[in-house]
Amino acid sequence: MSEQEISDIMVEAYNYQKVGDTSSAIASWQKLITVSDCPKDIKSNALLNIGDLHFKEGSTDLAIESIQKALEINPNSSEALYCLGYFAQEKEDFEKAINYLKKALEINPNDTGLLNNIGNCFDRLHNSKKAIFYYNQAIKLDNNYISAIYNRANVYLKMAEFDKSLKDLTQVIELDPTFYQAYFNRGTLYKRLGKDLLSKRDMKHSKRLAKKDIETKYDGKFGQ
Repeated sequence: MSEQEISDIMVEAYNYQKVGDTSSAIASWQKLITVSDCPKDIKSNALLNIGDLHFKEGSTDLAIESIQKALEINPNSSEALYCLGYFAQEKEDFEKAINYLKKALEINPNDTGLLNNIGNCFDRLHNSKKAIFYYNQAIKLDNNYISAIYNRANVYLKMAEFDKSLKDLTQVIELDPTFYQAYFNRGTLYKRLGKDLLSKRDMKHSKRLAKKDIETKYDGKFGQ
């Protein structure tokens, strides 16, 4: 098959995806997989797209199967490794998730999202020391990375490192004044520290922001 023919099939598949025709998109990607002289990177990309389409349709097992095939074709696909790590996290197989995510990190060592997710896995495994290590690595690369700072704050809270947790939660709020969960967690921490007035202030602010968020999300969806 010529390069132009391969390109035409890829355009066809993407166009089907754009209009939400999942079955036709999958059929188009499948054409590329069966072409013997199709480049490996294109076949791997086709399988990743099929996996994504299956996932969006709610067929997680089929999605995993496609992505595993993509990884077999291209063992250096950080996207495939990340996806398999994500699915392992969803199934709460955190050891397996860490294995996939670390392999992806070897390919993209400066990926803050990978570092944060590995930290989350170690947190779920109750390994606070390693969780903090990976959050720290993410924050070194991006000192305004809210997710990692917030997650680190919560681990510090579990470790009874209250001053460090308070510092992180305050930074999160400074970076995103609408982050109501950060206000709630800081309010909880203030309560533990015996600072009732500050606790009440944060709890009140958290409740107001949460209510506003819900109203914004569902504005106009009721009563129609």
